[in-house]
Order: sequence, then structure tokens, then C-alpha cells
Amino acid sequence: MNWHKQTAVEIAIVLEGSINVTVLEREETMEVGDGFLILPERLHTLKPSKGAKAARYFTFIFEPALLTGFKGSFFEHAFYFPALNKKEAFYKFNIQDKWTRPIFEQMKRVYDQEADDSPAFQLNVQRIVQDVWIILWNNLLSKEEAGERKQHNARILKMIEYLHTYYSSKFSLSDMATHSNVSRGECCRYFKKMMHMTISDYLMEYRVSKAVELLESSDISISEISETVGFSSQSYFIESFKKKTRLSPLAYRKFIKGMSK
Repeated sequence: MNWHKQTAVEIAIVLEGSINVTVLEREETMEVGDGFLILPERLHTLKPSKGAKAARYFTFIFEPALLTGFKGSFFEHAFYFPALNKKEAFYKFNIQDKWTRPIFEQMKRVYDQEADDSPAFQLNVQRIVQDVWIILWNNLLSKEEAGERKQHNARILKMIEYLHTYYSSKFSLSDMATHSNVSRGECCRYFKKMMHMTISDYLMEYRVSKAVELLESSDISISEISETVGFSSQSYFIESFKKKTRLSPLAYRKFIKGMSK
């Protein structure tokens, strides 16, 4: 591949053989099990390593808007721009590093279903992008920040962490507020201010994305999935799923099975 740069974020994993990744003056040889992140507008080139008979890698390329949601969002200013403004243009990681395992697992799900263009899958891809970015941020991209901004970042991440951990249980605003060291009222106000959506809307979207995973990877019943991902009733689950994907859970499962035949 010739030298090029792009407006998109690029995350890749080597599946077979080895490749050389060159970003300006830095060159790295990537073997099977290696992954890398290249930030937008970084001039780079990828090519098979010398002597390698074949090289195969899965590249996940996405526009920053998939991560940030919209210009001016909290995620854009807190977690995207700081990474973009760093001198580092290229990050390498390996499956042997314990913290990278969820990245490889999530990207494999995208790779296995890449032909799926359904709304439900697109919703799930967005959630995967955000989850992967938070992992990369915590382990590769973050830098020490001072004062109020560091405090804000820690607080919203603590709230998101709570929702991602306890999404399958009955939601308790009191428990979330306690976990985040704020009052109930401040918890609601702060989350909406930073995320531009309510806690209930965020939680509903996350539960739907988890339901998509179960519909794709298991044969458990719709009612069991509804209960597993934390919906209070099957009817509300179906209503929420259709609202986000334009398909019922059963229709989505049939669609995925039809694709695999």
C-alpha cells in the first residue's frame, strides 16, 4: 500500500504472516497477534514484511464521529482531541497483554459479521468502537491531566463503568450516585450534561447492544435475553429493540441466521 493519510481512525490486527507499518520515521514489524492504532492525518504505509509469503490483517477504519457522536461532545474534547494532539501517531499492542484481550474479542465479532449491514449491527459497532477506545485510552492514549478537567474525566468514566458493569441488574440511581460519589440529582444532571443523553436512554441503548450480541451468538429464548440484559419486561425489550434497530429481536435473529447459510 502506498503512503497515504486519512481522516479516519485505523485499528488493525494481524491474522496471518507479518507486515511492516511505517508512520513517518517510525517503522514496526507486526506479527500474528499484534495490533496497532493509527490516528487520523498521520502519513503511513503498510506492506508485507520482507520474505513473508503472505500477510492478512483485519483493519477497522472508522470516522471519529462514530466515536464522538457529534462535534463539541464531551467524548470529543475529553478522550479524542487529547489523543489527536499528542505527538505520538502510532500505537502497538499485543494479544499477550492481558488488557488487550477484550479488544481482540470485540474486533473479532465485527470481523465475523462484517457483511451485516442491518441497523442493529451498526448500533452494536458503535458501542464496540466506544468500548475499545476506552480500553485504549486507559492503557495507551491517556496522559496526566491537571485540575478540574482530570476530575471531570474520572467522574464520567466512573458513571459509565457502573452502567457497563451492572446493566443486567435492576437500575438503582442511588447505587450509581454512591458509586460516583455524587448526589442522585447531581448524578442525573452531570451525566446528561456530559453525555447529551439521559442515563435511562444510555442504559437502554447499551442493553440493546448486549442483546444483539446474544442474538448473534446464542440460541437462548427472547424472554431469557430480555431478562439477561436487564429489561423489566419482554414487551418493553421488544419495543426498545425495534426502536433502535427497526427489527424485532426474532426478526433480527432470523436475519443473522439467513446470512450464515
